[in-house]
Amino acid sequence: MPLPEAIRSEIVRYAVADLPGDLDWHVSYFDFIGDTDLRGRLGQEFYAARCLYKLWEGLRIDEPWAKQAQVQLQVQQYASIYEASIHHLLFSVAADEPVVQRLGEYRALIKRALPGHIMDRIRILQDSDANDIVGAVLATRQAQESKIRFDSKVAAAVELGMLDEALGREIKGFYTARNYIHIHAELRQTDFAWQVSFARDAYQRMEPFKTQVSSWLAKRA
Repeated sequence: MPLPEAIRSEIVRYAVADLPGDLDWHVSYFDFIGDTDLRGRLGQEFYAARCLYKLWEGLRIDEPWAKQAQVQLQVQQYASIYEASIHHLLFSVAADEPVVQRLGEYRALIKRALPGHIMDRIRILQDSDANDIVGAVLATRQAQESKIRFDSKVAAAVELGMLDEALGREIKGFYTARNYIHIHAELRQTDFAWQVSFARDAYQRMEPFKTQVSSWLAKRA
């Protein structure tokens, strides 16, 4: 059953008391995103991340499971914001840049039928019908945008001058940490410490991220 209205109202007031603005303010924070739907979704996630952080802070549950849950949620939210923003800027704003066009390229063997006289020669050499032999050529193919690794996207953003190398390295770290949310992956990473400061860093890098991206967009304009 829900908490009494007076308690719920007090909790909400506490969660939003120190925020710089309401939901609209957090949406407008992403004014460097041209897609209005994406901008709204990023603002909503940013607002939710700040409110939920304040709630955890107010609870003051000083136990490992609570700290880990707090960090996991915060890192997941901020990593998703960085990923969606960078993806949009690369494939909607800088889509014509060679470094972006090369992102999805990969080399693969493509099946190609061999001429009959070659197959005849193979049959002679192999002393068999060669039914298990196929021809192939090495060709360049383009992967779907959703299949491109995030670290490759960040590297492209750094190469374009969208982000400096230090910030790009940190953002890649946040995204890597997000993958530790999968419990089996986390258990394999025995040297990874879930520190609240790590989630705080993910939040604090939002401002330099916006500054660097906005500066890059202004130069392109």
